[in-house]
Amino acid sequence: MKVALLFPGQGAQYVGMGKELYQYYSVTKQIYDEAACFLDWDIKEVCFKDQNELIHQTRYTQGALFTTNYGIYEALKAEGIKAEAVLGFSLGEYNAIAASGVLSFKEVLKLVDLRATYMEECAKTKPGGMSAIIGMDAEKVYSLCQQISEQVGSPVTVANDNCEGQVTIAGTSKALEVAHTFFKEAGAKRVVPLKVSGAFHSQLMLQAAKKLETHLPELTFKESEIPIVSNVTARFISSEEVRENIPLQIVKGVRFRESILYLIEQGFDTFIEVGPKCTLSNLVKKISNKVTVLQVEDLESLKQVVQKVRGVLC
Repeated sequence: MKVALLFPGQGAQYVGMGKELYQYYSVTKQIYDEAACFLDWDIKEVCFKDQNELIHQTRYTQGALFTTNYGIYEALKAEGIKAEAVLGFSLGEYNAIAASGVLSFKEVLKLVDLRATYMEECAKTKPGGMSAIIGMDAEKVYSLCQQISEQVGSPVTVANDNCEGQVTIAGTSKALEVAHTFFKEAGAKRVVPLKVSGAFHSQLMLQAAKKLETHLPELTFKESEIPIVSNVTARFISSEEVRENIPLQIVKGVRFRESILYLIEQGFDTFIEVGPKCTLSNLVKKISNKVTVLQVEDLESLKQVVQKVRGVLC
C-alpha cells in the first residue's frame, strides 16, 4: 500500500464541518484554538454555527476550510496513518504545504488569510466567473479557450482540469458568454455556469498573486518531509519550487487529473481525501478504477479509514 493524502478546496465547506473531531481529538482542538488566536474573526463560530452566514464568503471560507482540513489531518496522524505524498486542490494545496513540513501551520494560515483577502478584493475589481465544460477533453478545451480569448480580446482560460471530460474555465463575463455558445457548438455535452464570486485560477487574479508574493520573504521554507505534488506542474516539487508556485497557483490552472495520473505512475495505489465532502474522491474514481479511494471528515469515516488501512498493513 502506497498512500497519498488529498486535501479539498473551496466549495467543500459546510456548517458543522470538523466539530465532531474538534470535540473528540485534542490535536484537532489545538489546531482550531491556534487559528482562533491568530485570526481576527471567530473561526469556531463560522465553522460550527455560522449564525452570520459567512462560511461561503471567500474571505472566511479559505481560513475555515484550511483549518478544518488540517484539524482532520492531525486526527488522522494521531491514529498512526502516514502518507508518502500529499496533494491539495487549489486552497487544499496549502494544507499539503503545511502537512509536508515546508512551512508551519501558523505560517500557512497567515498566507491563506492574506490569499482570501486579496482574492476577494480582486474578484471585485476584476469581475469574472467560472463555468464547467462537461464531455470534452482538456486539450480541446485549452485550444478553444485560446481561440475565444483572441476572438473576444478578453481572457478565458482553463482553471481546473478535474478528470476526463470535466474541465472548468474562468474568465470575464463577456468571454464566458461567448464561450458557452462556442463550446456547445464544438460538441460539449453541457456548459454549466458555476456559483462563484470570481474568475479564480486566471489572469484576472494577477493582483492577488502579486500582493501575496510580497509576504514570502518573511517566511523560511524548509525541505519537505513528505513529497508534495504541485497544482501548477503536476509533479513533485522542492521547497524552493513551493515558494515560486505560491503566487503562480493563484493565476494558473489546477492540474488535478494529471497529478493523480502522475502519482499512479509513481506507484501510489491508495488515496485518502482529508476534508469535508467527497469531491476529490469522486474525481479520483473517474480517473482510475484500479486504486483504493477513501475519505475522512468525521468520527465514523475516520474509524473506517483507520480500519481499512491497518487491515491492509497487517
